[in-house]
Amino acid sequence: MGLGLMTWLFGLGAMAIAFPILFHLIRRTPKGQTEFSSLMFLKPSPPTLTRRSRLENWLLLLMRSLAIALVAIAFMRPFFRGSDSLSEFEIANRRVVVLLDTSASMQRAGLWDQAKSNVVSVLSELEDGDDVSLLTFDSKVSQVVPFSDGSQVGANQASAISGALQTLEPSWERSDLGKALVSVADRLDVWRDSQRAKDGTTTAKLQIVVVSDLQKGSKTGALQAFQWPADVYVKFLTVQPKDYSNATVQLLDRVPEEEDPSLRIRVLNSEDSSYEQFSVSWTEETAATQTAPVSFYVSPGTSRVLKVDPNQASFARKFVVTGDNEIFDNTYYVVPTEQQALDIVYIGEDGPNDAEQLQFYLKRGLIDTPSRKFRLRQLGVGDLLRAPGVPPPTLVVVGAVLDQAKQEEVDQYLEGGGTVLFVLSNKKVADSVERWTLAHAVAEQAEKKRDRTNYLMLAEIDFSSQLFKPFANPRFNDFTRIRFWRNSRVLVDEDKAHVLARFDNDDPAVWRVGSQTGGTVFAMASGWNPSDSQLALSTKFVPWINSLVEIAANAPELNKSILVGMPIQFPAAPTNAKRSMIKPDGTVEVVEADQIRFDGVDQPGIYRLLTKPSTSRVRGDDEKSSLTPDANDVTRNGELQFAVNVDRAESATATIPIEQLEMFEVKVGDQETASNELAMMKEMRDRDIENRQKFWKWLIFGAIVLLIGETWLAGRTESRMLTERTPTFQSSGISGELS
Repeated sequence: MGLGLMTWLFGLGAMAIAFPILFHLIRRTPKGQTEFSSLMFLKPSPPTLTRRSRLENWLLLLMRSLAIALVAIAFMRPFFRGSDSLSEFEIANRRVVVLLDTSASMQRAGLWDQAKSNVVSVLSELEDGDDVSLLTFDSKVSQVVPFSDGSQVGANQASAISGALQTLEPSWERSDLGKALVSVADRLDVWRDSQRAKDGTTTAKLQIVVVSDLQKGSKTGALQAFQWPADVYVKFLTVQPKDYSNATVQLLDRVPEEEDPSLRIRVLNSEDSSYEQFSVSWTEETAATQTAPVSFYVSPGTSRVLKVDPNQASFARKFVVTGDNEIFDNTYYVVPTEQQALDIVYIGEDGPNDAEQLQFYLKRGLIDTPSRKFRLRQLGVGDLLRAPGVPPPTLVVVGAVLDQAKQEEVDQYLEGGGTVLFVLSNKKVADSVERWTLAHAVAEQAEKKRDRTNYLMLAEIDFSSQLFKPFANPRFNDFTRIRFWRNSRVLVDEDKAHVLARFDNDDPAVWRVGSQTGGTVFAMASGWNPSDSQLALSTKFVPWINSLVEIAANAPELNKSILVGMPIQFPAAPTNAKRSMIKPDGTVEVVEADQIRFDGVDQPGIYRLLTKPSTSRVRGDDEKSSLTPDANDVTRNGELQFAVNVDRAESATATIPIEQLEMFEVKVGDQETASNELAMMKEMRDRDIENRQKFWKWLIFGAIVLLIGETWLAGRTESRMLTERTPTFQSSGISGELS
């Protein structure tokens, strides 16, 4: 048991005890004077003290002092503790995730050094038993230093993170703050649930510390659909630049309907900028040719669009804006758009201008884009599917009965890995292509045309398939408005074929067959022309047919302008080709012949995919070196260029208000350390004990009793002294001598 006090401040009141003692020790000198005529010739002299002042009424002094002491102690609110005590082992430690922003905007002057200093300050506040982890985020979340496995805590974890900080640098990717917060909060929530499942308690307080510039261009959409855990708190350590001024430039897409061939450049000035005058110039990638800068004004928070003569900018590979202090987003790279030619072959008896047949709508569904150009060719009698020396067609659409010669050509085309779509518009066509489609037509009368009250609709669509994947979004997956008037009823060997869609009567509508020779076969039990269905007249037809073309081309639509962090996608090369990707910094990475995707896009600039034919010599050191050519050994033959830029959203450098994040129910705050929580718990325990004991009341009562007794004793003492006092001249203390 021990004595505790709520506050020591009132203990200073006990010093008031000195006043009664001081008053008792001070000797009072007589104040009144009486003059005698007989003493007028005597010289005044002070009385001689024969002994020091002494305490006379010591009991009265003791009572007064004790009363003051009791009042002072009462205000200190003392209490008696029991034998129980709090232990630090009963207090939960913290599980801290340091989330460090490494997006492109963190490349601004001074921000990265501030960020590292903030991380170090977080580490210095850790206590023994706290577990800490370091993660970085831009468009994705990466773990740098994981939580300890029990063998490393406290100083060891902090040391590992301090060492890792020296190897980290900001990337060129866009910030996705919402995704990072959701990912980390979900991990902590799962860990908390796992701990509760083990012993029924949570052994740590969960804390996220975000070190970021919190720029407005960061994505926060992931927070909208996320239920934030109640036990996870977020602390934001915002780094701030000396100057928020920033401008960026980008090339706008050309509007197809516009007749003006000029290029349009947009310059955007940040809303907190202190600069208004900028200039733009465009150069080649090597800066050998550069235009004179064009100067203009852009007020803060606004943008301005400039027009550039396409003939003047025909050599341009990058546009550069100058006039601000931050250069991380001042360059925009471009490459000329090259159309990818795709050859589509149609085998059918209908003409291209017959609005009731397949070819008419197929031709109009293949829409040219800046990166793709389609050529639809109808295969007539005597025409070859693939002419000598000409690349094979991208896609073959069959809507008629094939003769023996055409069947052999289709076999050869499929053996080469081609893609064929068979449209089973009637039983004759279905019977002639059965060996490819694996579908047996069972009834001729099923082909009869239905009326407006008797029709079929698509059901059980496999939206995970590549053919229907563009419609996977719930906004686009409604096919109930497309009615089918006529179809071929077939039995499909579903052990070898994959049915992608069925009619509402459970008959197969669209299915896919993998050819044993390497090609791909798609089949439809009905046509898209108006006499068979409403498919060609619906909004689903164009994206559906282009999705089929993408499958046949074995690559998505070629995009020459992408953002850092996105993959570069390109067509596959012949098996005997050697390819290399040359990055803007000159490094070279080998690309396999069948590879159609490059994921190492980590910096802005011009990426070049170089393709070289294979040599016939034995593979050796010389051939290995040809896989990684020198960056300067580049020709236009067999080369594809891709422009990679920083996401312009990173240029919105104004700071996100914390209140905006709190709107998503993010719990902003700081979890208490174990020592602080222990001190708070002790204080709460002491207050509870003191409230129950209320020992101060007895002290006040004792002080009142003492004061009453002191008053009585003082009065009695004063009366006794008055009765015993005798007035004499000797007691006046006056003496003198003759002058």
